[in-house]
Amino acid sequence: MGAAADSNDENQKGELACHGGRIVARRASGYAVGMLRFLLTAMLALAPLHAQAGKKPSKQDVRKEQKEYAELGKRAGLYWRSVRWGDATAASAFIENPNDQLVFQHWLGDQAKDHKITEAKVLRVEVSKETVKPKNGRIRTAVITVSIEGFKEPEGIVKQQTLRQPWYRSASGWFVDWTPPPPAKP
Repeated sequence: MGAAADSNDENQKGELACHGGRIVARRASGYAVGMLRFLLTAMLALAPLHAQAGKKPSKQDVRKEQKEYAELGKRAGLYWRSVRWGDATAASAFIENPNDQLVFQHWLGDQAKDHKITEAKVLRVEVSKETVKPKNGRIRTAVITVSIEGFKEPEGIVKQQTLRQPWYRSASGWFVDWTPPPPAKP
């Protein structure tokens, strides 16, 4: 009986089920939990639309906000996947300034020499209202909450860290708000 129960548990891994009109995750995979959390965050973000106008937001406004959250969530996930695998070229595509992209590639390469990321998950997406008068071409700002797990060589002790990363949207899309570190002292 124990083997059969284990077999059923494996088959249910990552499945979603409907119980009493509620969607419930049964031993959901990290991806399923992350997507569910992301969708809930996006839905909660629509509440300010209702409160701002004092009326129900239009379907067009709701779709626009959903699209904005989805695009940012997708880009943040791609960025952190690139960072996790040490792909500095792909990760630097999320830095808007081409000069900063090269600096970022070198910086990330230096970081990857003795720091290894084993897992990175986007936990939360917080987006500000669209700016009427953009500063430096930044139409909107956002903060991504990310859970990172990794280790530093040669110690090899795995540590988990949650951090908040600023992003912004320009006319070209969403980008990491990254500032190059100061030059190293000789």
